[in-house]
Amino acid sequence: MNKNFIPTPQDESLRMEAVITKTADFVGTTFDNGVGFTPGGIGMPVAAVVNVSACVRNDSDETYSFKLQESSDDSTWTDCGPSVTIDVSAATSTLGGYSVPGFLSKRYSRLNLDVAGTTPSITYEAWQNPNIR
Repeated sequence: MNKNFIPTPQDESLRMEAVITKTADFVGTTFDNGVGFTPGGIGMPVAAVVNVSACVRNDSDETYSFKLQESSDDSTWTDCGPSVTIDVSAATSTLGGYSVPGFLSKRYSRLNLDVAGTTPSITYEAWQNPNIR
């Protein structure tokens, strides 16, 4: 899986997170796909496009992983794609765009961040990007 592939320019109306810095696990902001959102089948293929502008690994034990989740009621959430880990090594990290894939079949979506390590800190922004043919 090419997690550094950014499919198209990003649509501001599909922004999931404005620029934000996190030092602990973060439950993403709810994105409402709309009342009539019912793609059927396994769902609509989407990607959360995450632009990482800063990321530290000072103690060489920090990790950062993103995952898409979905909900029909904005209360009970389930994973709808694999976890994507940001590349970090030594005291540097790979900055730039990451693609976090998933299949949405429910009205609400969000991007969750899991961090671990002694002194984690990551700055990023994110958009939802539907796979339109």
